[in-house]
Amino acid sequence: MDFSNYLADKLIDATVRNTPYATPAKTWLALYTTDPTKVDMGIEVKEPSYHRQEIEMAAPEDGKSESEAQIDFSQATSNWGKITHIGIRDEEYDGNLLYFTELDDAKNILSGDQFRVNVSNIKLTLT
Repeated sequence: MDFSNYLADKLIDATVRNTPYATPAKTWLALYTTDPTKVDMGIEVKEPSYHRQEIEMAAPEDGKSESEAQIDFSQATSNWGKITHIGIRDEEYDGNLLYFTELDDAKNILSGDQFRVNVSNIKLTLT
């Protein structure tokens, strides 16, 4: 996954400028129908049955971490559109984009469908 300009600035400040960064207590997986980009300008799903889902990552080893649990979004009660990207955000609503990536296979979510991410399918690598 790539990281946003917001997170890049916070990491630089925290590591070489002695400016503390308060890490979020929880992080949330968001679904996008367009590329959110480093400046957080993508279109996130906004349908009534859609809600960001909490994501927990394993402790990093050698600069790598994977998602610890399966993530199940609610069943769509309307068409959500073609999900092309995912992002990790620091708030359940609004907040800041931290990481994002394009899906290997975009998925068109129609009414009655459910978007699911299997264990270990989300990977963060900082090397």
